Amino acid sequence: MSAPASTPCGSKSARGTYSGVDRLSSLPSELLHRVMSFLPMPEAVRTSLLSPSWRYLWASTPYIRIDHHDFMDDNEKMEKFGDRLLLLRDSTASLDEARIIDHMVASTTCTVWIRHVIMHKVRHLHVSGLGHLDSSAMPPSNHLKTIRLQFVILGHGLFRPLNYDCRVLQLLQLEDCVLVDLKEISSRSLKVLHIINCLITGSLLICASNLTHLSILDMHSHSGAILVRDLSSLVAGFVSVRTIEGHGLLDGLSHATNLELHAPLLEVRTSSFSFHIHKRLDEYISFLS
Repeated sequence: MSAPASTPCGSKSARGTYSGVDRLSSLPSELLHRVMSFLPMPEAVRTSLLSPSWRYLWASTPYIRIDHHDFMDDNEKMEKFGDRLLLLRDSTASLDEARIIDHMVASTTCTVWIRHVIMHKVRHLHVSGLGHLDSSAMPPSNHLKTIRLQFVILGHGLFRPLNYDCRVLQLLQLEDCVLVDLKEISSRSLKVLHIINCLITGSLLICASNLTHLSILDMHSHSGAILVRDLSSLVAGFVSVRTIEGHGLLDGLSHATNLELHAPLLEVRTSSFSFHIHKRLDEYISFLS
């Protein structure tokens, strides 16, 4: 009796439970990029070892994520990875999102990374824990739609391009940031602005004629004054501050159709000022009703 013929490679086994066909690689690159988006960036780059068809797939992903949690607090390793990632990425591929989460790399290095992704037309930027950023970190952009900054010291002039040269920006969120002599946030395209648990030195003017939603939450007691102007499109405002004394908020929020204000009525020095504050609050309660 002759021996059974061996099963050819890539075909079903006698039990029909195995096939060598690479069905995953045959999927469209958009779906493969979606699969890779669930991986940490170093793991996404390592998919280049799977097969020749995966070798350069990571280089055209529509996102960049550099996160210090992926490098076990190895500063040097993270810096080398970030530099090579940006250098070897396909510069012709669209870039939807860039997320840089760092508490180790020098601010100068991260400034270079931020400038790189903005100049490569990133649409959504999330930066956290990068120390001090100044005007050199934010070049003009006709593609940037959202900016989220967290645990960052924002220096003078950082938002000058935002005020004049970021023409499609719609959302700006500042959380746990320190605004050092940041004079103005001004934009004709901005629609949503969140300032959460930030420390402001000096005075900050918010001027955005197309802003529809404004949140100012948990400002530090020794923060500087916030002034608002030209918020004619404002629909909803939520303000929670420890005191309204020194803030020029009330006059600028009069256009809002939904306004929620949380501020303690602290004891004031003169009865005339106290009367003025209560009068303004009564006017806004009447306005909202």
